[in-house]
Amino acid sequence: MKDEIFGPILPIITIKSIDDAIKFIKERDKPLCLYYFGNCCGKNAKKISNETSSGAFVVNDCVFHVLNDELPFGGVGASGYGKLHGIFGFNSLSNQKSVLLKPAVDFFPYN
Repeated sequence: MKDEIFGPILPIITIKSIDDAIKFIKERDKPLCLYYFGNCCGKNAKKISNETSSGAFVVNDCVFHVLNDELPFGGVGASGYGKLHGIFGFNSLSNQKSVLLKPAVDFFPYN
C-alpha cells in the first residue's frame, strides 16, 4: 500500500470487527476519503464516522461525493489541505485580507 505515490486507489482489506477497522485506520495517515458499506443509519456507520478522521466519510458510495458541488472535496493531514468544489474551492483558493480603519485618538481639546 506504499508503493504508489498516492497509494492504492481502492484497497479492499478484510477486517474482523469494526473496532479492528477503526484501529487499522487510526494507525495510518488520515485518508482522503473513508468509505463504509452497510446500514447508513446504523451504529457501525456512526461509530466509524465519530471515531475516525478523514477528508470525507461516505456511506454506500464511492463516486458521488466527488461529483457533488455542495460538498467540499479535499483531504486532512497527509492526504492534503484545503477543500475544492463550489464555494469551498473559491474560499480555499482565496486570500481574504482584513482591513481596519480607525481614526487616531485626539487627546487635545478643541478651541
